[in-house]
Amino acid sequence: MKNLFVLIAILFSSMHLFSQCISVELSIFWKRESPPFSLTENDFCVPYLHITYRNNSDDALYFLKVSQSVNNFPEFVRSGTLVNNNPTQYGNYSNTQFLVNFGGSPNYLNAWEVIPDTLDPNKEHEIPIINDDLANIYESLSNNYSDSLNEVKTHYTVSDIIPEVILDKFKDKFVFLRPGEIYIDTYNLVGFKLLKGCFTFYISPYLPTYVYTTPIWDKNQSKYIETKSVLPKLVGEYKLYSGNFNSNKISITF
Repeated sequence: MKNLFVLIAILFSSMHLFSQCISVELSIFWKRESPPFSLTENDFCVPYLHITYRNNSDDALYFLKVSQSVNNFPEFVRSGTLVNNNPTQYGNYSNTQFLVNFGGSPNYLNAWEVIPDTLDPNKEHEIPIINDDLANIYESLSNNYSDSLNEVKTHYTVSDIIPEVILDKFKDKFVFLRPGEIYIDTYNLVGFKLLKGCFTFYISPYLPTYVYTTPIWDKNQSKYIETKSVLPKLVGEYKLYSGNFNSNKISITF
């Protein structure tokens, strides 16, 4: 019986340590910059979100990023509703509570979604209009942002996820960390400041082992079926990390 308790303790300790291998930490800092959209303020403090990836293990690891940026700007899903595309005219969401949800996604395009904090992101729902407001603001700040969202490529292909291609063409979609290393992505949050409201940033704490590749047409179901392609277990010196990771939530109110 004593040996059984020791074995259980060892297994629990191992599971605990494994869950600590990767942490993805959120933090916010402010930077004084010139105001966008001809605002009248003499100076304009812009908030930024840091996403810090940390490898706490003894192995070199790689995994999908929890978010991808264009010129340090976040990308957003769109509602598909016809809305005003004038970036100087947008809604005011003061005193409204939102959840900003993102995470390691097997999709080629990995965007943020802003939803009311009363909504369950795991249940089917319509995309709130605030996402269109945010997308329009950031699109006006960068032509490259618009080009990225309108790019033709929407899925990985099987040839995209071989080690050599991942390390070259798609390295910006992954994080590569040696033991003890950190990597930081930075996101401009000026759009959130302009819209006002209270925003809680939250990462879905799971990293997949696969990505979705070009869908296949199923004649029997008369629809396209998503196909999963498993990521290579080793890319260069880096082992694939998947599963849960440690993270935190962070809130900011404007």
